[in-house]
Amino acid sequence: MSTRSLLISAAPFRLAPLCVGLLLAGQGHAAQTPEQTAELQLPPLVITAVQQRSPLTVVAYPKEPRQPVPASDAADYLKSIPGFSAVRSGGSNSDPVLRGMFGSRLLLLTDGGQMLGACPGRMDAPSSYISPETYDLLTVTKGPQSVIWGPGASAGVVRFDREPERFGELGARLHASVLAGSNGRFDQTLDGAVGSEQGYLRVTGNRSHSDDYDNGNGDTIPSRWDKWNGDVALGWTPDADTLIELTAGRGDGEARYGGRGMDGTQFKRESLGLRVERSNLGGVLDKVEAKVYYNYADHIMDNFRLRMPDPASMMSGPMAAQVDRRTLGARLAATWQWQDVELVTGVDAQRSEHRQRSSTLSMMGDYTDADHFAWDKDALMHNYGIFAESTWQLAGRNRLVSGARLDRASAKDFRPSFSSMMGMGMPTPNPTAGETRADTLPSGFVRYEHDLTGSPTTVYAGIGHVQRFPDYWELFSAGLNGPAGSDNAFDGIKPEKTTQLDVGIQYRDKALQAWA
Repeated sequence: MSTRSLLISAAPFRLAPLCVGLLLAGQGHAAQTPEQTAELQLPPLVITAVQQRSPLTVVAYPKEPRQPVPASDAADYLKSIPGFSAVRSGGSNSDPVLRGMFGSRLLLLTDGGQMLGACPGRMDAPSSYISPETYDLLTVTKGPQSVIWGPGASAGVVRFDREPERFGELGARLHASVLAGSNGRFDQTLDGAVGSEQGYLRVTGNRSHSDDYDNGNGDTIPSRWDKWNGDVALGWTPDADTLIELTAGRGDGEARYGGRGMDGTQFKRESLGLRVERSNLGGVLDKVEAKVYYNYADHIMDNFRLRMPDPASMMSGPMAAQVDRRTLGARLAATWQWQDVELVTGVDAQRSEHRQRSSTLSMMGDYTDADHFAWDKDALMHNYGIFAESTWQLAGRNRLVSGARLDRASAKDFRPSFSSMMGMGMPTPNPTAGETRADTLPSGFVRYEHDLTGSPTTVYAGIGHVQRFPDYWELFSAGLNGPAGSDNAFDGIKPEKTTQLDVGIQYRDKALQAWA
């Protein structure tokens, strides 16, 4: 039984947008006279948990009410979308699975950047650093049916985005929610912005907490978590078609696990980002966008802070490990418009560095003391990609969507040797120490769509092919356990090739949405 199934939620409250002059109004509206106020009509509000925007693309709005309760992480939210499940770690911090595939096969992006976890056992999966309710828009592309968001998306692409703020005049808005439930569940979320035509300041923050729960036998099941996130965005909008936005964020947390030998006692996150967009350029070149981001994950796991070491286990004494990962990425894309064709072209790049350190003497001192427990860099990975994706409106109700991508991926092995658990025992020399491996990997897809006459129905068929470079967990976490005949996993694991066929039908009108 999960903690989530025992919760009783309170409906979130929201504060309507406020404008200078203390008159209730929409974002950026000027003060109204009494006669104008009487005639003011608010647009109808339609709440839809999930929308099938187009074949293989699903859009959701994380701030809208959902069941069973507001999600504590991205995987918890994604489970409400058909096709998703999750690898559970405990009460929180699950790993999302789409169509039976997970890990780096599923690109998980936040505001266009990738937050990669550091734990060799994926205790801090990328989804664990995401608080869904602090984002405005969730877009899921199922399968290898897009090439513009990054490499290796054989399962699909998940994007959590915060929309730019737009104020007609000086004004403000505020969204807030509170959830209280059994087993100590208590969440708070605050998302507010103030701005004018020239720019805005947005601040988002949340905290999520839950205690352990007791099963039907009265036994306490370790499942407690406590996490928080805070982000700020400063945007400059000199005109309606220009955006320059600087973002920064931090977060941390801890979680108890009943099915692991250690708990997660730190999930520290640091994020920086800069994006520039220019739209409606007036010619064939319609839009240019650029994004640079930095994400840092600093994760600690141990067996003594949130539990007592088990004398009968392999880790009978106090042990701790700390891992971190720095990811720096950039993306430049241009959108071209002709009468019947839209083309998106661009390049992207990513650099990711991983380090680790561990201790079996943690209760005798501060194991984070760099003078006694130095960091060891074990992996450095790069990826450089070029892409193009087009949508061609054919005669009648037909469309042809296609894309191609080429990536150059590499990884360098810095490990001088291998040791047993927590550094105990005699080390084994690493046969690939100092070596670099690299591959050039193509990907692409093509999809045909047809809208039926006299019915809001679309039928489609698409085929996609992806070649994915092995990730950190496959190359480095496996250690010496490589394929037969290889020196180790770093030497023997080859790129993964996925070819997938998608055929389906989608029906959508004002009252009903259905797809198969």
